[in-house]
Amino acid sequence: MELKTYMAAVTASATGERTGRQMVLAVDCGTQETSTGVGSFAVVANHVENHGASLNAKTNDKSYIGEGDMTLRTGVQRVFSVTGQLLRGDTFHDFINSHAIKYGVGSEVQRGYVYFDPGTKKGEKGRVTISVNKDGSGAAGDPGDIDVTLSVIGTPEEYEYVAEA
Repeated sequence: MELKTYMAAVTASATGERTGRQMVLAVDCGTQETSTGVGSFAVVANHVENHGASLNAKTNDKSYIGEGDMTLRTGVQRVFSVTGQLLRGDTFHDFINSHAIKYGVGSEVQRGYVYFDPGTKKGEKGRVTISVNKDGSGAAGDPGDIDVTLSVIGTPEEYEYVAEA
């Protein structure tokens, strides 16, 4: 489902407790040559159990004479560990199961993404490197599992969703 279609149906409030289900992750599933606008990004939701969004701090421990031990944060990388069950016909699932994405290297497997709270419409926007770990494998009567790692490249920019005209 396209982000603009998803957001047109959202009635999320910007107050109160939030759950993982309320966060929106959308990925550009176009080719490198035909990147799409944010409104056309595919929402990562159908048959997805978890976005697994985490912030992984990079640190360096130092010991100073006048201050003692200190941990300096030198950077942060966002990583999404998307898990769920394979759903053929869904844009995101078909995209991650394409030969070009499963076996691509370098910039061939880099795409744009947005991740935000639909209640506030605020979050982040950047690029990810896509690594498919499981492409729908499973035991004979079980649903096929997917496991995809989306590693953010550099520091994403602040983002606020605005409906396209």
